[in-house]
Amino acid sequence: MATHVRTTIRYDGPALAGHEMDVQDLAPALLALADIVQTANRNFNGSAASMKVLVNADVEQRCFQIDISLVQSILDQAKGFFADDHVKTAEDIAKAIGLVVGGGVGLFKFVKWLSANREAGTRLEVRTEGGITVVINGDGNSINVPTDTYRLASDPVIVDKIKKVVRPLRRAGYETLSFVEGEHIVDTVDKEDARAITDAPNNLAEATNEDIVEIRGPIRIKTPQYEGSAKWTVMSGGRAIDVVMPPEWVQRFQSNEVQAPPGTVLEVVIEQRITVDPKGNPVGAPAFTVTSISGLTLPHPLAPQGDLF
Repeated sequence: MATHVRTTIRYDGPALAGHEMDVQDLAPALLALADIVQTANRNFNGSAASMKVLVNADVEQRCFQIDISLVQSILDQAKGFFADDHVKTAEDIAKAIGLVVGGGVGLFKFVKWLSANREAGTRLEVRTEGGITVVINGDGNSINVPTDTYRLASDPVIVDKIKKVVRPLRRAGYETLSFVEGEHIVDTVDKEDARAITDAPNNLAEATNEDIVEIRGPIRIKTPQYEGSAKWTVMSGGRAIDVVMPPEWVQRFQSNEVQAPPGTVLEVVIEQRITVDPKGNPVGAPAFTVTSISGLTLPHPLAPQGDLF
């Protein structure tokens, strides 16, 4: 279990060539980074683990960089959970934030993407499956991000701390902020990125989160709509649900080009959408839309009854 991780935060620019950085810029940034780490640990692990952030200045570079150590302490009763992934290690948390390599898109990179691709009022489409969250904005741009990272970016408190970490880049003479592990640059934030991040709202990923699941299989029509665009009631998986049917198909049905009385079985693809909170918990009822129909089976006609007399 990786309960100790070491990485480097590096500020660079003409103002830092003498290896000195204004403490009024550095102190808030380091405290904010420590808060991000500790908040992430609490979000993932609750009281099962605690986290300390230690720093060690390195003045050998033509910039200002500090080595950072994440040191995690695990309560005795939680140590057995590691085998079942109940506790996120220091390495897991560092990857989710983007402080070390191997974690995919990290927190700072994702917030950069959100701030650059989401304007006020733009709807985000969010799909989560297998530990990966796909975020698509209204212009069709998309990004695949670890679900743990998405969860952190959904916390306005953490986004506010990110702004404090990058805020020194708003000053003259500060050009870039990089996170470096060994010889590998994990992520870099430049002045333009910092401006976009600090000007963005803290709720960058809030309230537009949706889990979207594609369901394939048969449905049986219970209540069709012979006029208008109201939802149809169908049976799916033994339960009745209200669905939006494809408009063109509905038009053909309502003009008698397609026969689909109650009891008709359709082979369909259904898109199920449900709004979720930043922790992934459902908010409200799911919405169902039939996106395609590939087959139709009419109900069997009733057998004629014989003369009982």
